[in-house]
Amino acid sequence: MTDTQIFPYFHPTTTIFIDDNADFLQSLVLHLPTALAYQTFVSPEQALARINQPPMQPPLYERCFSQLRRSSVQDDSERLIHLDLNLIEQEVSNADRFREVSIVVVDYDMPSMSGLTFVKEIKDPQVKKILLTGVADEKIAVHAFNEGLIDRFIRKHEPDVIQTLNRAIAELERAYFADVSRMLLNSLLLQSPSFLTEPTFEALFSKLCRDDNYVEYYLVENPPGLLLLKPEGTIRRLLIASRDELNKQHAFAQQHGAPQALLDALSQGTMIAYFFDMLDDLFDPATCDWSEYFFPATALGSERFYCYAMLSDPPVDIEFDEETSNYRTYLHALDDAGS
Repeated sequence: MTDTQIFPYFHPTTTIFIDDNADFLQSLVLHLPTALAYQTFVSPEQALARINQPPMQPPLYERCFSQLRRSSVQDDSERLIHLDLNLIEQEVSNADRFREVSIVVVDYDMPSMSGLTFVKEIKDPQVKKILLTGVADEKIAVHAFNEGLIDRFIRKHEPDVIQTLNRAIAELERAYFADVSRMLLNSLLLQSPSFLTEPTFEALFSKLCRDDNYVEYYLVENPPGLLLLKPEGTIRRLLIASRDELNKQHAFAQQHGAPQALLDALSQGTMIAYFFDMLDDLFDPATCDWSEYFFPATALGSERFYCYAMLSDPPVDIEFDEETSNYRTYLHALDDAGS
C-alpha cells in the first residue's frame, strides 16, 4: 500500500487511547494533530465498552454487498452477489461515520488489565492496534507483533515518541481502509479498468486533497468520479472520464440534440458532461441550456486516456446536513465531551 492509493471511500475515523496514567494521557493529547479525532480512557473496561459497542448498522463495506437468488434449471437456489455502489455516496448522510474506531493505542503495563489482554478482547479484527511499552516490555512486544496481536509497538520513553506515534496513526488509518475496502476494490477491478489504480491519477488526487484540504471522499458511479468533502462539510465533485465514458456521453448528447460544438468538445476530451437532471420523459431539447451540463476538462496525461473536471457546486441527490454531518462538528463534539 502506498500513500497515494485511492480507496473506494475514505473518511476520518476515531483513535482510542488507553493508559491508566491520566497525566501521561493529558500530556500526550497536547501533541496530537488538531485534525485527529480521538477519545482517551484511563479505564480499560470503559474503553472496551466503547470499542466493542455494536454499530447502528453494518459497516459500509458489508452493506454494499447483498445476495440475490435466481432460479435455474439445475439449481433453484443459485445465488448471486450484488454490488450496490450507490450506497457509497449515500454514506455522506451517515452522521455516525466518524465514530468508527480504526486504531487503538494502549499501554502495555496497566494494573487491571495488560495491553495484550486488552487487544485480545477487541471484537473487530479490522481495528489496528498500537502497543506502548517500557524498556522491560520490548521482548514481549516483539513477540506480540510477530504473532499478529498488534500492528505496531512504540517505546513510551523514546525521544521522538510523539512523532513516531503520529506517523503510525496516519499510516495505520490508511491500512485500515485498505483492509475494509479490499473486497470492494477487487470487485470494481473485475468490471473494467479503473481510474482508482491509475498511477498518474493517484498522484493528482493526492495533491488535490493536500492542497485543498479534502478529508473524506466517496466513489460515485454516474458519471464516474469522486465526491469530496472538506472538514466544514463543503462538497465538491470530481468527474473522471475515460475515452469509453466520453463516447457514451457523446452518444447520449447527440441523440438528444446537443449543439455540435459541445459534441466536438466531448470527442476531443476538452469537456465532460454531467446530465444530472435530464430525464427522458421531461426533457425538452428546444428549451435546454446545454451549457449547464458540460464542464471544461483537463487531460490526465496517463497511458490510458482520462480527463477530469472539478465541480465546485455540484448537484447532490443525497440527504446531507452540511451543518451537523461534517467532520469539524464531530471534532467539536468530542472536545465538548472532554474526549
